[in-house]
Amino acid sequence: MSHSLVGEDSLSDRLFWSSHANPWSVWTLVVAYPTLVIALYRRQRSLLFGTLAFVALNPLVFGEPADDSAWATRVVLGEKVWLDAGIRSSPLDALFVALTAPVHLGTIRSAIRRRPVRTTVGTVVSLLCMLLFFHRMVELYER
Repeated sequence: MSHSLVGEDSLSDRLFWSSHANPWSVWTLVVAYPTLVIALYRRQRSLLFGTLAFVALNPLVFGEPADDSAWATRVVLGEKVWLDAGIRSSPLDALFVALTAPVHLGTIRSAIRRRPVRTTVGTVVSLLCMLLFFHRMVELYER
């Protein structure tokens, strides 16, 4: 009998969470963000559509990890814990996500408007915010 890291409670557990917990899924999605920004900045439709297609298909590409030893796996499992408990269970985490949304949107806007400095700074800040959120999700999982 095999045991799933994320449980078998729902279709989303089986189709999304189990494969997304694979570190390759996490890190390729992290790389997809600057790739999306580059595609928008350069107006490369093929790169844009390829990136969006990869993000959409990502849950189907990777298998469930064997254990939770990878940091990226614990990130996803922590996010699942957070969402399963309800976002209100951790209002500071929800506030952090809400406060970073304008950073991500501003970065996308800067890329579309081809503002190189704002786009670069926004991408770096967005990635740093992402890593801070990841760190917090690992803390939640390990509690």
